[in-house]
Amino acid sequence: MKLLKTKTILTLSLLTVFSNLQAAPYEIVDLGGLDGNASVARDINEAGVSVGYANGPLKDNGFRTFNSHGVQFDESGNIDFGVLTDGTISDAFGINDAMVAVGLSNEISEVEENGVVDTVSSNFAVIFEGGVVTKIPPKDRLNGTTAYAINNNGLILISGDYDVDPEDDTGPVERGFVYDRNNDTYSMAIPISDGANRASALTDINDSNQVIGFSVAIVNDVNTVRSFIASADDLSQLTELPTINNRAIFAQGLNSSGEIVGNTFIDGTRNQFEAFYIDSNAAEPEVNLLGFFEPEFNHSQANDINNNGQVVGRALVSSPTLGEFAAFLYEGGEMKNLNELIACNTGWKLTEATAINDSGQIVGFGSIDGEVRAFRLDPTGGAVEECGTDNSRSGGGSFPYVMVALLALLGIRRKYS
Repeated sequence: MKLLKTKTILTLSLLTVFSNLQAAPYEIVDLGGLDGNASVARDINEAGVSVGYANGPLKDNGFRTFNSHGVQFDESGNIDFGVLTDGTISDAFGINDAMVAVGLSNEISEVEENGVVDTVSSNFAVIFEGGVVTKIPPKDRLNGTTAYAINNNGLILISGDYDVDPEDDTGPVERGFVYDRNNDTYSMAIPISDGANRASALTDINDSNQVIGFSVAIVNDVNTVRSFIASADDLSQLTELPTINNRAIFAQGLNSSGEIVGNTFIDGTRNQFEAFYIDSNAAEPEVNLLGFFEPEFNHSQANDINNNGQVVGRALVSSPTLGEFAAFLYEGGEMKNLNELIACNTGWKLTEATAINDSGQIVGFGSIDGEVRAFRLDPTGGAVEECGTDNSRSGGGSFPYVMVALLALLGIRRKYS
């Protein structure tokens, strides 16, 4: 019996070792939320700390305690960033290596006009730091602001509605700004085709203070969208990025080497895009299209790129009319469905990958047990697991995206919208 027991223990030990050696390429970490049924991770820093938003638990009356609070995902316990005084919602879009996060929070106020009192919700760009939510100092004629990214030099990307010329009849238009918290100054990104009624947006910044974004541009007397790269130190000098066949093009992610990813509009479709990559340092930068999972599933969007050239985003795994997406990793010239790079039978459907750090950790959101949930993927170096035919890992899931869209109606805006 002793020998049998020893052999059994040895066998189990070998099986455990073998199982570890056969680990899938990524281990999935459920980032949880704030006791609600939805959470989304938007960004991750080099320490593996991620931020995003989550909703709260249900009250006895059936309503949520809150619909969206910015959150720092921490395996020892998630941190609720809270809201501004008189606020009800917040969201965290970016975090740097100093653990400073940025995003938005609203404030509710009452406005009386012609004897009628109305309740107004106003958004403000904020900094989440040390357990405190702080408004970024205001700029004249700039309202409805959101902070989308912060680099390790303390430069913050902000978008909001700006009244370019208060003397004319043109209303406010969205403009992108760099806010330098070191000296409390704003710099504005002038649209490629200048004009008081033309919009611009800044979407990412690296630690060399390079920024990318997009703006309205006039091409052949037609309004379209063009992307650019610039130095945050001089936003008056924009370098326009190339496009293909005059397509509208939206730059979204930037690494320290000046490599850019984003999405370009597919002509003749209903709001469908194809992910792209551009090396802005090439002698003649050009658009490299990243393709799709399948040719008939013609929609893909790239959100981020790390310093190893790995790209993450989402792409269709169904016909466009069904609208089912899966998170992808693009590397080595191949778009890989992240659902096929995790262990079999996890129950997860990974819908979108939003960010990746230089260690290869990926964050995003998907669904599990009928809930929208933030995830983190940690690379293991393992091989792809062969799953049984009854195990579906193709991903997809219109349900998570619908839930995110519903939360968006409450004032939460996606980075690339």
